[in-house]
Amino acid sequence: MELLVAADGSGRIRDSVLPAIANLADDVEPTVTVLHVVRAAAEAWSDEELRQVMAERRHRLESLLVDSEYPATLLVEALPYGEEVASYIAHRARDLGVDAIVVCSKRAAGVMAGILGSTAQGLLRMSEVPVLVVRPNPAAED
Repeated sequence: MELLVAADGSGRIRDSVLPAIANLADDVEPTVTVLHVVRAAAEAWSDEELRQVMAERRHRLESLLVDSEYPATLLVEALPYGEEVASYIAHRARDLGVDAIVVCSKRAAGVMAGILGSTAQGLLRMSEVPVLVVRPNPAAED
């Protein structure tokens, strides 16, 4: 089973997403690719600033993945100008040929618009593969 984990760079990947994968993957050892998308155009960074930000984000995510039960491939990519994050992730999932996308919702309560963040909602609408939305672990601190 090949999974694409959409990561926002927070500790939710370590505290919520990876444990959920471990619980679901019981007898199967999944191939995990972690994708973090940097909104470069929105920040108007120079090429050098963008390289630095991407390196910092990569380092942060590597530190969160260090104790992962499964080896993970980490991708840190710049969002092309004018593209939505959810659309980009859905396209990358198709390009990578994954079986499912895993994303952690930023919200834990409320009506549908309040339960899921905009990226999770967009992935549910656009993805050609199943999307697993994991609730954040309220006991974990970021």
